[in-house]
Amino acid sequence: MTESSRLLLSNGTLQAEIAPQLGARMCRLKALDGDTDLVMPLGVWRAPEHGWPKAGAYPLIPYSNRIADSRLAFDGKIHALTPHPLDLPNTLHGHAQSCAWQVLAHDSRHAKMSLRERACGHWPWPFEAGMTFALRANALDVSFTLRNEGDSPMPAGLGWHPFLAIDADSTLRFDALRRWELDAAFLPTGRTRPSSQSTSLTRGDCEAGDCAIYASEWDGNGTLERRRGTLLITAAAPFTHLVAFAPRGAPYFCVEPVTHVANGFNLAARGIEGTGLKVLAPGEVFAAQLTLAWEPNR
Repeated sequence: MTESSRLLLSNGTLQAEIAPQLGARMCRLKALDGDTDLVMPLGVWRAPEHGWPKAGAYPLIPYSNRIADSRLAFDGKIHALTPHPLDLPNTLHGHAQSCAWQVLAHDSRHAKMSLRERACGHWPWPFEAGMTFALRANALDVSFTLRNEGDSPMPAGLGWHPFLAIDADSTLRFDALRRWELDAAFLPTGRTRPSSQSTSLTRGDCEAGDCAIYASEWDGNGTLERRRGTLLITAAAPFTHLVAFAPRGAPYFCVEPVTHVANGFNLAARGIEGTGLKVLAPGEVFAAQLTLAWEPNR
């Protein structure tokens, strides 16, 4: 990945920077009143080979999280995928975030981009993806599309991976009816348990190690309490799954609206329900939208 020009969006309340050449990343989202960074700002690109900075926000397309052992079971076949060097033997987060996207339209408050990919080792189906960023009042709307460009059915997933800035006393809260059991490699075992109470996450919960939560039947709402205000996270179906990941000691929470659980395609092939598997017919489009809104303290 290399540095490139960035698209600046601003409406006097929020300011965002988008880098199409860096995987359609949002490199910054700032509340101008109080000069508060809402995501960890991504300045100069510094990351290990095959990796990415722990900052900004990037798309999870054509699937989110991991595919175990880089082997995708779908439609009675096993597809061998290219493993990710930093998470061997698995794949990780799709490959759209490592591609240069094309800018279709841009003005002071909007940016629209697209990506067309041929079938390759990362994904054996051709696809076209789209993203739109739009500022309105105190909110940023982010829209996603994924179209199957092939001539056979394709499993599909969408998601977004923001590194939300936090304070030492910040709290994340959300409601979801089910939580997945995870193994030591942060892969779901296939078992879930009901979750009747609201989930809250603080930095104190991560003092002993990384904290990972994979939730399903999410109601589409979340709040991140900051010293200067509250960040509201809202999404509608098909964003019915949520990943909350908090590395030990990190100054951010990853709060990821997604359409399926990690390794969900393989779990579905085993007959496990509730994974969020979506199958696109040739030419079919999958779409989703989320919003980040900032409410400052008064």
